[in-house]
Amino acid sequence: MTVTCLPLKKNLYPGFLGSFLILFLSACDAGFSNGDKNGEKDPETIVQELNWKPEALSQSIREKVMEWPKDSSYNPEDTFVVEQELLRLYDQVEFQPFWIKTEGVPHYATDMVAQLADLRYDGLSDSFYNASTLKSMQQSLDPGNAASIANWEIEMSKTFIQASHDLLSGRYFYQKQNKEWKNRNDSMINWKKIFQSSTTAGDFKEVFNQMRPNHRWYRALRNEFIRLDTLRSGFQTLQVTALKDSIPMGFVSPEIVSVRKRLYAEIALPTDTSNQSWTPDLLEALKFFQYRHQIRESVKMDTATIRRLNTNLDEKLRKLALNMERMRWLCHDFQQPFIWVNIPKMDMEYVEKDSIQFAMRVVIGRPGRPTPSLDSKIENIVFSPPWIVPPTIMREEVVPGIARRGGSYLARRGLKAYDRRGRVVNASMINSKNFRSFSIGQAPGYRSSLGEVKFNMPNPWSIYMHDTPHREDFVKFNRAYSSGCVRVHKPKEFAAFLLRDSLKYSYSMIDSICKKRKTIFVPMKRQVNVHFVYLTTSVDSAGNVMFLKDVYNWDARDLKTSGLN
Repeated sequence: MTVTCLPLKKNLYPGFLGSFLILFLSACDAGFSNGDKNGEKDPETIVQELNWKPEALSQSIREKVMEWPKDSSYNPEDTFVVEQELLRLYDQVEFQPFWIKTEGVPHYATDMVAQLADLRYDGLSDSFYNASTLKSMQQSLDPGNAASIANWEIEMSKTFIQASHDLLSGRYFYQKQNKEWKNRNDSMINWKKIFQSSTTAGDFKEVFNQMRPNHRWYRALRNEFIRLDTLRSGFQTLQVTALKDSIPMGFVSPEIVSVRKRLYAEIALPTDTSNQSWTPDLLEALKFFQYRHQIRESVKMDTATIRRLNTNLDEKLRKLALNMERMRWLCHDFQQPFIWVNIPKMDMEYVEKDSIQFAMRVVIGRPGRPTPSLDSKIENIVFSPPWIVPPTIMREEVVPGIARRGGSYLARRGLKAYDRRGRVVNASMINSKNFRSFSIGQAPGYRSSLGEVKFNMPNPWSIYMHDTPHREDFVKFNRAYSSGCVRVHKPKEFAAFLLRDSLKYSYSMIDSICKKRKTIFVPMKRQVNVHFVYLTTSVDSAGNVMFLKDVYNWDARDLKTSGLN
């Protein structure tokens, strides 16, 4: 059996592995290795007795591992290749086996193989791990043939290291293809400790569970994957045909039964699936379906609704698989409190003590100027912020505008041009060749491009959250209009919430400060992390899984580069 060896960019950040090891070492101390406990098997219970020679097996493992070519370009801090990781791992343990004991094959070895099947509910295909091949290799082990045991041992290790890596860091990720993806993964991977603690604990269901992202969204997406996967039989036959956009209450048609059945399969509503009438319970179910699929809640059988109702089940499962993979690219443990902006959902949540304590709509970057996914923290809050035009907007929008209309382009937008000494200059001096020698700014105020409040968050891309004079955008269904930064619906309310420990910054006080149009920087006393993420399946505050519009058309690209397609 060959496990695919994936060259893969890998971020090594502390945070996850510590809790992972503590859990399993404490489990060991609690008595996992001292026989059955509460009906659980001792991890070293022998399930297949073999009379083999330890010295011969270690020598055979050494010979097979040392056959692998030494890749001089391999850098464990930068790339992941299964064979290279295992070569280092076995060298550290003097080529001793992990998956076989003196008496034979222990329970935890067969348990690891058995648990591989459940990884398909994480969107990780059975074909990635070949559990059936491992089973047949185990069943045909020859105690007198150290080479055959070494082959099985190494394939077991390859499979476990690949499965663990896929859960900890994601299956396959290239930054070059995902330039806008700036989030980081926080898994610090030490394979020796992972192997030793996992085989000591023995319960590989819990081993794999602890490797999964510790986020309620991930658990919800996985549960939805399981639920939809159980509906395979018969789901595809529940197709809905076109009905009138506006259907009068009490309207009767046999086609309504197919609508009811499809809705029930999707959202478990309405409970009456045989009624041929258009009734209030059906309207409520249709409205809920539209909400969960990011369709305007028109309660009409419009084209978008029928298309979503007839979406292929495999397509929905692929979407769930992709977004679980994206979550594996993120932090696995989110330090609270944190701000969570899901770009396709176009809203923001403030999470503290495992609950959403503040939420609001946001405006995200338009498709031509997408908001990148990233991790940061709120450094300070700026009241009455001035705006200095960023280089990208200067090059792509302002300079061409000046070329078309001259100084009137700036005047209409309340902008002024400055030279490097800070002196006001005529805009006609600026062109595509010399624009870097000038700056263009806007004075603070209600009509400023940043509005009256700015939330500074350090990052290399000059992305932040801020108020906006275009407050009419927040009532729109589609809110992708910005130049990359995130505009927030209730900036003063949110600033007062973040600064609630100080009596100086109530909402009314902030409003008074902003009216003076004097720029004030207020540092944050508490650490509030910020995560901009791009997930086209999401979870609302009630735990409902939502299927969102792929606003930047990243799904097809990420499916291809992730190897999940």
